[in-house]
Amino acid sequence: MTLTRRELKREETEAEIKEVARQQMAEVGAAALSLRSIAREMGLTAPALYRYFANRDALVTALIVEAYRALATAMAAADAARARDDFNGRFQAIAFAFRNWAMQHPQDFTLIYGTPIPGYVAPRDQTVEPAGQVLQTIGFLLTEAWQADKLTIPQPYEELPPALQTSVGGLLQDLPEGVPASGVVLTMSIWARLYGVVWGELYGHFVPGLAESGALYQVEVAVICAELGLEDS
Repeated sequence: MTLTRRELKREETEAEIKEVARQQMAEVGAAALSLRSIAREMGLTAPALYRYFANRDALVTALIVEAYRALATAMAAADAARARDDFNGRFQAIAFAFRNWAMQHPQDFTLIYGTPIPGYVAPRDQTVEPAGQVLQTIGFLLTEAWQADKLTIPQPYEELPPALQTSVGGLLQDLPEGVPASGVVLTMSIWARLYGVVWGELYGHFVPGLAESGALYQVEVAVICAELGLEDS
């Protein structure tokens, strides 16, 4: 469907608002994001800006959704570039796409995975689905490898405590048939390990020189592949 000139202009203005917002987050942090400040930067009045985003929270939500989708798209594209039966190569491609996107978009990464913004409550009906796309990119790959008998799930994931089984059971209702409960928890654990190294690298939580080159992340990815038996696929 061809957009009208007015619709194109609106999209361009919304994109500019988001870009200025990202610049502002880089300078003063997401908690200090201000629509009035963005309006001044763009040469608009505050009421004019409110025609695009009703308030700061609406803009934050739009930025969060866009960031999740961009990250998931980058990971999916990296996965799609590898042979379907190369589970080791696919996992590494996904994992490094995750890190590369974070390094290239630190403000967006911090917005979706960093310190919560005081007073902001993310609307679940808008943010849960795009957030899940990141985990699903990892999880669906692991499920495919498991179904092809090319994945070894560590035993502790097969013996989940009752409370965890209950929680995972609710999640399985929204996932394709055949996804094991152990795979759901494994996916979250692996994401947490990748995220932890990336976050530590971005914000200098490691000894200087240890993580900046990406070598520590590369080692962690290799360890995960070895633990899951993917290196033999």
